[in-house]
Amino acid sequence: QHYYITNNLRNMASLAVSTSDDEMKEKKRRIFTPHFYFFLWCGCIAAQSMLVSGFLNVVLTTIQVEFQMSSAKAALFPSNYDIAVAVTVLVVAHFGSSHKPRTLGIGMILLSTGALFFALPHFIYGRDNIVEAKNSDKMYLCETSDSTNSEIKSDCLDETMGNSGAYTLLTIGSILIGLGASPVYTAGTTFCDEIFSPLKVSVYFGISYGIGAVAPAVGYILGGLFLGFYKSLGEPPEGLTVDNANWVGAWWLGFLICALIGYIFGFLLLLFPAQLPECEDVKRKKLELNIQIANGEEGVSKTLQGCTNNDHTFLALLKDMLPLLKGVLMNPVFVLIVLGSITDSLIISAFAAWLPKMVESQFGVSSSIAAYITGGVTVPGAAGGIIVSGIIVKYRKLNGLQCAKWQAFIGLVCILSQLGLLIHCPTLNIDGINPQADTSKCSAASATTCKVACPENDVYEPVCIDGITYTTPCTAACTSYNATSSDFYDCCGADTIATAGSCDTQCKWLIPYIICLFLIMFFTFLNNVIFLTVNLRCVKDSERVMAISLQSVAFRVFGAFPGPIILGAFIDKACILWNENECGEKGACQEYNNSELMTGAVTMAMIAKIVGTILYFIGWRLWAHREAQNSSIPYSDDVKCGVVTNAVTADNESDDLELKEDLSKVELSNISL
Repeated sequence: QHYYITNNLRNMASLAVSTSDDEMKEKKRRIFTPHFYFFLWCGCIAAQSMLVSGFLNVVLTTIQVEFQMSSAKAALFPSNYDIAVAVTVLVVAHFGSSHKPRTLGIGMILLSTGALFFALPHFIYGRDNIVEAKNSDKMYLCETSDSTNSEIKSDCLDETMGNSGAYTLLTIGSILIGLGASPVYTAGTTFCDEIFSPLKVSVYFGISYGIGAVAPAVGYILGGLFLGFYKSLGEPPEGLTVDNANWVGAWWLGFLICALIGYIFGFLLLLFPAQLPECEDVKRKKLELNIQIANGEEGVSKTLQGCTNNDHTFLALLKDMLPLLKGVLMNPVFVLIVLGSITDSLIISAFAAWLPKMVESQFGVSSSIAAYITGGVTVPGAAGGIIVSGIIVKYRKLNGLQCAKWQAFIGLVCILSQLGLLIHCPTLNIDGINPQADTSKCSAASATTCKVACPENDVYEPVCIDGITYTTPCTAACTSYNATSSDFYDCCGADTIATAGSCDTQCKWLIPYIICLFLIMFFTFLNNVIFLTVNLRCVKDSERVMAISLQSVAFRVFGAFPGPIILGAFIDKACILWNENECGEKGACQEYNNSELMTGAVTMAMIAKIVGTILYFIGWRLWAHREAQNSSIPYSDDVKCGVVTNAVTADNESDDLELKEDLSKVELSNISL
């Protein structure tokens, strides 16, 4: 009897555990649904797009000021991101395919950690503003009595080491952000395609495209808002305003917000199973759509059985990749089109990184206003170009060869539109650098009145007198300061008043510049969907995935990576006033020759675009020539770059459906780039 009771209790406990497990599985099934995954994925897209395409571009100039970096050096941060994505995208696509939600979750955790590393230098190496730390009570006035400033020299070593440490953390952060962003547009996209019906998935892709396009604009707006706050989120030192050349806003705040979002969504994605119950139904529906027409119902069941026996080892994958890689690289039209598009990627990445700085320098606006202008013009222009591009392809029913022709002629329009970048404002009239008026009176007064030598290149606190900018109140021989009016008095050895800040250049070209900038972005992205169509149509069906992968890697390695560095070098070349620390080391540039700045930017953009357009024209004419050789065969989508495939009508229908799916999957990656 004791044995009987004990055995029953064990059975009841086992039944209870079994029931509990079933209930737990049912709860998980109700929680981890396709729509919940889609919500988390969209959150990941928003965080990644705001961080990379918004905050990172907005804060580069501010980071230069706080940690005294040249443009060429700071350009490595967005370039590091692109290299990290290019290196890991194929690895993630292969090794992360077994558990896509977990891969995406790990990626978001890496991205969030990178965002924290990027913000960390502010808390470790961020120093008080130069006005507050070194001379808040004197405001760099002309000292009429002897004193010493030897205490400033002691900061030399600490400042140099701090900037070096900050650069290291920023580099690590940008690399981690790139490593974490890679799964968002590989594992994230493919898993979404696996859990939604092929007839409905385009709707979900459309929503995600919209989020991917709007998020950078939100990043620009929030970034501009945060830069309007003082970096400590407290009251700025006396005399320091947003328009001051030494202003440092709260650039780090956006990175902490994205890190928080990424951690929350990343850990939730780690809880997802490798597959949802809907995956098998979606897989069967896709196979039915793609195979039933050609093979009948029997072909569907055979294909379903065969899907479970695929060899996914790395050697098998490499064996399959090599013939595809050779076929794509031996396709001259594809190579020419991709080389041409690399020039577009180079231009887009360069101006995305440095356009806020160029607007700030040209028109004398604060970094916050420059962010608003850049985001408010470039994002709508790019989005408008993508939308119109899709409409052109859809409603004109363009085939691959026609798209190649459109691509070449749109390139010509882009070349003409880029001439609008030549619009620029006059360069500041700075005493001792590029004076256009007599400053001998102030210089003589400074030499005789000031008993202590004025700061040289290690300090830039500009004041304005009669249209001439002086680097400090001391160089203008100002001996007193009024905190209420923020004006300096008794300057130039006389009763002359100097206003704080650089002189206004009275430039009226901001509105025309904004209009030209919008048109440039519109025509540049007008080639977006057209290029994708050409890229997919000019290769064989079996080579499409390889073509897309090579295009993505080429974009980042040869376009997005060098773009910011090249333009950063042009920007540094136009500098007329460098900030140097007490050790004599060159830091950030304070003022630029606006004419040289815009000439360098236009030179880079025009050379790249002319080369790209020539490659587009050669690719189009080569494709047309090969098409003419095959003129005896009616043109269809099965003629890829002049290579005729032996396909039947049923294969044509399957090819059209497959092309639409490929376009949907690739477009999101292109928006991210």
